[in-house]
Amino acid sequence: MKNTNIRQNILRGFAYIYLFLPILIFFIGWINPLIAVPLCLVICFCIFRMIQKPKDIWLPAFNKELFFQLLPIIIILILWVYFSGIGGFVFQNKDHWWRNETFNLLVQEDWPVIVKMNMKGTIQPRALIYYIGFWLPSAVVGKLFGLSAGYAFQALWAVFGLFIIYYLISEHLGSFSIKSLLCFIFFSGLDIIGCFLLQIDLSQFEHFLHIEWWSGFEFSSNTTQLFWVFNQSIYAWLLTLLILRQKDNRHLIFLWSCGLLECTLPFVGMLPFLVYKILDNTFHSHIGVTNSKFSFLKFDHLFSIENILGGGCIGIISFLYEIGNVSANNHTADVAWTKGYLMLYILFLLLEVGLYAFVIYPLQKENMLYWISLITLAVCPVLHIGSGQDFCLKASIPALFVLMLLLMDTWKTARKQGNHCLVIAITLLLLCGSVTPCGEFIRTFRNTNMLYHSNQPIMAQPVAIDEIMCYPNFSGNADKSFFFKYLAK
Repeated sequence: MKNTNIRQNILRGFAYIYLFLPILIFFIGWINPLIAVPLCLVICFCIFRMIQKPKDIWLPAFNKELFFQLLPIIIILILWVYFSGIGGFVFQNKDHWWRNETFNLLVQEDWPVIVKMNMKGTIQPRALIYYIGFWLPSAVVGKLFGLSAGYAFQALWAVFGLFIIYYLISEHLGSFSIKSLLCFIFFSGLDIIGCFLLQIDLSQFEHFLHIEWWSGFEFSSNTTQLFWVFNQSIYAWLLTLLILRQKDNRHLIFLWSCGLLECTLPFVGMLPFLVYKILDNTFHSHIGVTNSKFSFLKFDHLFSIENILGGGCIGIISFLYEIGNVSANNHTADVAWTKGYLMLYILFLLLEVGLYAFVIYPLQKENMLYWISLITLAVCPVLHIGSGQDFCLKASIPALFVLMLLLMDTWKTARKQGNHCLVIAITLLLLCGSVTPCGEFIRTFRNTNMLYHSNQPIMAQPVAIDEIMCYPNFSGNADKSFFFKYLAK
């Protein structure tokens, strides 16, 4: 029993280290030491309390058979990260132009990153203000051992995170399985059908564009997210799983607060699931309590030390940092809901979500997570915050991930029940959707080959520094930021 508890603490510790290490690095590296040291002590104290709480985690029997079962899974995860472009070993998609320069600044500049730039004829101290959590551990490696080592560690950090995520998915399903891993990698909306219906020429997607843009709205496959917005998606997946597996409320806010620095828009998209877990945990913790019919309104354990102190410290500091980002104060102009626009919206939801929702409805109709994910995904395309479809693309990540988990659950239950029609229907939908992530892999193969044979650099060249430090999505005026005026080093 003692060995089991130790192994459970170690496994939980890996997930929490992955989640909280960027936060601690940010506090130490960016904030005045007189403020940072007490804050880090508070967070470490809360992490220690969280790990010590008796909370079971799935523990398969570690033996030779499990080793050979996990080996191909780890190899597939490594290949997935390798072909994503993280680390710069193969062709990198367009978004890496900006992400590489952001990482370069984190490695090459002093922290906090503030660079004086010419803004319309005026010299202004521009601060890097972005959801930089994913890069911070790799940036430390880069500062110590060089930029190339930092990029290599990015890939290692991504593999480590994806293995934790896959482990938690396996815990949810009750077993390791190549099938669940392949579903994780190839889950996607039915974009190819949308392209066929709208007669879109697929040749335009070969180099930089991706097929999810067929309707003007966008939900992204898991592979597209890893290839394009890995710095948000990995932490969004991990946080979603950690929130869903909480059996009480004592750590929910503490965990969720990390998302503000690590995956800002998915952090917003998690809110409906967070509220659901708070209510669900509170209600079930008071079942059988008869002293008051309103006892469930006490929100048992919500006002814990971890949530109030830990979550408060991380949330407030992260908010004060992020609010200095210029784009945080802007939103895209309202869209005119013409008849054609409405048709595209309906078709988009039908092909991206609707058919999956239809086939899993018989087994998931009484599951609140099913309805929350559908409502969230219906609302995301309507809201426009930041530039273009950023909110739709990134805030939808948690709900899409939950929909995938429900699909896995349904497929597993249907197999146990011998419901072959449902198993076939889900399999066909997944195969049809897999065209989208396959397109991402094909683009990587073709462009890496082209770059190699033309003697061009494989790694994407970063944009100029002014495209980061003068661009509202990545920066803000340090002189006008409360964080940089009063909290930063």
